[in-house]
Amino acid sequence: MKDRGPEFESYYGKPVVKAPVWSPLDIGGYLFLGGLAGASSVLAAGAELTARPGLARAGKIAALGAISASAAALVHDLGRPERFANMLRGSSRPRR
Repeated sequence: MKDRGPEFESYYGKPVVKAPVWSPLDIGGYLFLGGLAGASSVLAAGAELTARPGLARAGKIAALGAISASAAALVHDLGRPERFANMLRGSSRPRR
């Protein structure tokens, strides 16, 4: 086997990269549920176009539930609801 050389250590003996503070379940749940909501909306729109009111209603309810749970996971990940509201505001710089 080849010698890989000495192990890397930072100058002060501390890790170079900090450990993540977010929970994989929050981020994964947020992304999965957001995708589920989008797919349910598209299926509901297709059901509306093809005159299937039962399927359209089920798709709309699933989309509403998924986007609500997705927003809850995002707020939980951000830590405080004010951060979520601040994120919805957009950029603090004026747009041209």
